[in-house]
Amino acid sequence: MSRIYVSSSWRNGFQPAFVKDLRDHGHKVYDFRHPEGRDDVNVWEPVTTALGLHSKYNAHVLVPEEYSRMLDHAEAVSRFREHFAAMQDADTCILLLPCGDSSHCEAGIMKGMGKRVLVMDTRQHVEPELMYLMFDGYTYDVEDIFKWVSEPIPGVCRICGCTEENPCFHPHAGTCWRVDPSLCSHCAENLGLLNNPQTIHCINDKSKAFK
Repeated sequence: MSRIYVSSSWRNGFQPAFVKDLRDHGHKVYDFRHPEGRDDVNVWEPVTTALGLHSKYNAHVLVPEEYSRMLDHAEAVSRFREHFAAMQDADTCILLLPCGDSSHCEAGIMKGMGKRVLVMDTRQHVEPELMYLMFDGYTYDVEDIFKWVSEPIPGVCRICGCTEENPCFHPHAGTCWRVDPSLCSHCAENLGLLNNPQTIHCINDKSKAFK
């Protein structure tokens, strides 16, 4: 099971079905359209409405000074923090093309965090990007994605998603350790700690952002 941050655009009509398919395959997925189960909208819709810039936003004639005001708006800051927290909790990023600059920033940041980053291309015609070679896979076949995300990540528990920096804890057994590269001691069946009420699994396992 992977904990996946799907980075894409509101204009990408493939995103809802893609998120559902990943969840049907047993993965936990952050859905920016429905964070924590609520229906959301493109953040710039309420922000530009509040600032009286909605018509200029729709006409694509905003100037940098107006965009600066949009970035400072409380709703934009709140949405950024929510997305960034989910990026930190994920172990995998899927860059779902086509998408815009923000999604590419997210993918690059997550790669810099040491996360696994995969590119799924749904476009009919492509514009080559050399820097995609920094990521862990590029494909136009969704079956490749399902195969790649099913592969365990060394150092990340395949059950709860903990790492050495973000371990599980039990008051008598202490913090968890690696039983194998992708399984922690507190999730290994033979120790009986997985479902023990005193076991506190890592924050990734508790995150409400991933469904």
